[in-house]
Amino acid sequence: MLVPCTLAVGALGIAIAQGALAASFAVSGSAFKVSASEITAEGVSSFPSSVGGSANDARPVLLAGVKSGTVSDVCVSLKQRLPLVGDITMLVRSGADKPLEGTNLVVNADALTGGGGRVTGVEAGRDASTLTAAPGVTGPRGTFGVQASTAVARDVRSTAYAANGGTLTLEKLEIEFSRTGKQCF
Repeated sequence: MLVPCTLAVGALGIAIAQGALAASFAVSGSAFKVSASEITAEGVSSFPSSVGGSANDARPVLLAGVKSGTVSDVCVSLKQRLPLVGDITMLVRSGADKPLEGTNLVVNADALTGGGGRVTGVEAGRDASTLTAAPGVTGPRGTFGVQASTAVARDVRSTAYAANGGTLTLEKLEIEFSRTGKQCF
């Protein structure tokens, strides 16, 4: 059972690494950590939202959509309990040599910090139902929305619950499993 699963994960990793597969990460309501040395974006739309299957497990998040962008030196980590194995940490790294390129990305995050940056063409307080910067990213009528023409953020750390994208293109991908508990931050 372990060998077919490993081959499937490897094949998916290769397909994503070669830009042949759209990327979508959602970890059953579990949070995962993302860090990057720099993120650039064109066409950003965002608004407050929630994730979870019911009122009992709903969590507030910022839903952010990006038309196109790049991510340098990215690390994604998550902790998971696996049957027969126990607690593991999965680390995924890419973009150290050449930034990842992405289009039509949507992220649900409940925490975000950065070391600085620049945003242009900001429209804060716009009704989320009228957002146009990121294709298909609109919120409920009457919800506070923000959009921007461009954004650059450095030394980013985020806790997210889902990331969905049209396409991610990357040169190199490293996936590591461990029992040490080591995460991106």
